[in-house]
Amino acid sequence: MDAFRKNILLFATILATLLLPLAALAASTPNAPSTLIVESSSTFDQNNYPAKPVDALAGNITQLTLTAISQTRAWQGYWGNVSGTITLDDASNYTFYNWSAAEPRGYIYATLVSAGVPSWLNVQCFDKANNASLFDQYYGINPDDYDNVTNTYNTTLDALPAPQTVYIVNNSFTTCPATTIWQSDAYQPGNFVNYLMYDSSAAQGNQSWVFGTVIENKNIGNKTDIPCYNGQLCDFQLLVGENGHGTNTGVTPYYVWVDLSG
Repeated sequence: MDAFRKNILLFATILATLLLPLAALAASTPNAPSTLIVESSSTFDQNNYPAKPVDALAGNITQLTLTAISQTRAWQGYWGNVSGTITLDDASNYTFYNWSAAEPRGYIYATLVSAGVPSWLNVQCFDKANNASLFDQYYGINPDDYDNVTNTYNTTLDALPAPQTVYIVNNSFTTCPATTIWQSDAYQPGNFVNYLMYDSSAAQGNQSWVFGTVIENKNIGNKTDIPCYNGQLCDFQLLVGENGHGTNTGVTPYYVWVDLSG
């Protein structure tokens, strides 16, 4: 082999070696949002359901049919809008180029504050079959409570009417436990997909859970929002676990992460 060809091969080998870390950096990783504003928060108001009297008459036996509502003590919901940009930045956040995304596509995640930044390369689908009891126990849910994790995430991403594939860094997921959030005060099976994952580098049952949702502007060319649970237009609805059972009235901080890769 002549010296010129040897030099070309050597240069190609060096270049490939230098590009390996760049390839890893090019993969999309969820990041903390640059701003996060709490616009409003509300909960169940029992005054919307005033007391209903029923007559009692000595000697009578009366059959009653009741319909009741009870607020969950195991879950918290977040909803709202997302705006942002896709950028080409260096480690000092100097921008080389910027793509505005008025209606971005991608994913939103929430993790427990004590878990810190997840090891995104090690995030996997939550193993509901083997670890549902750990999840329920952490959030104070009894195994036979109807709002347990098994009944909540009652399908999988690939079993939805419009099957979903979720991408995190270099990995893709299709079988994570999933559910959909209501629209305009009614159940619907197709939009606002939520799914449950965990950081496999941490111990399940040790606050390693990752709650995810698909930003609703998920289709190329889709520039319109759709109704949220309350009929207002929004980009996302995200369900997270929260223990409000018994005398537990404290709040739980969550970290929020956004991936605008789509």
